[in-house]
Amino acid sequence: MKENIRALILVMLWDIRKLGRYKFFLVMRFTWFLVQVLIFGLLVAAMVSIRGPGGLLDYYKFYVIGAYTAVLFSISIMKGHDVAEELEDGLIDYQLSLPIERRILALGRALGGGLASFTYSAPMLFVTVIVLKVQNLIALSALVIISLLLAISISGLAVSIALILRSGDRLDILMGVSDSLLVRLSTIFYPVTALAAVAIYYYVAKVNPVSHAADMLRYVAEPGEFSGYVVADPLIMVSLIAGFAVASTVAAIVLLDRKIEGGYGR
Repeated sequence: MKENIRALILVMLWDIRKLGRYKFFLVMRFTWFLVQVLIFGLLVAAMVSIRGPGGLLDYYKFYVIGAYTAVLFSISIMKGHDVAEELEDGLIDYQLSLPIERRILALGRALGGGLASFTYSAPMLFVTVIVLKVQNLIALSALVIISLLLAISISGLAVSIALILRSGDRLDILMGVSDSLLVRLSTIFYPVTALAAVAIYYYVAKVNPVSHAADMLRYVAEPGEFSGYVVADPLIMVSLIAGFAVASTVAAIVLLDRKIEGGYGR
């Protein structure tokens, strides 16, 4: 048991230690996030006025959490590109030759991608907490847990797609489609009450797990402000986010296990 736990941690650290490879990318992402929050967000909030069940919406706070969710999604989806590169470079084959149980290796890669993505986005979450003035420890813990679950979900989805396609070019196309479907058709930047006029957009956003994650982050950070603007009851949102995380992780584990077994033509 101890050996399996140690092996799982080592495999997860494989992804986390890649932070050094993305220093420039992370600095650019963080800088752009600051511009979004401290400049663009204020300008947009000054032009937008939305009234819903909860009264007049503070769109600036709404936008800040949406911007963080979008960045977390973008960073998490990169794990698919990492896996595609590792497949092309033979690094996956190298890992398969290590004296580690197959399911431990698969689980470690699936969870490691999500944990690494969350770690990359931690500075943005810190800025979000400061801007929104979140001080409650329970709320802070919930923000971390929800963000981690979303990172695991999107990373697992990206890894699964990469293992299926095994092509960087095709992966780029499908990642672009996934971005359009999961980010654009969500409540990341638009409250669900404002989407009611467009039926298709409204119903897609209602079932989109990214919408549930963004709105749950808002509800945790400012329950009084955003309780009237969420896509579903908080318990339903938490259940859907957790279910998506489990499903995407299991999918990544099964597909990587197929790779281990030679299911991709090894």
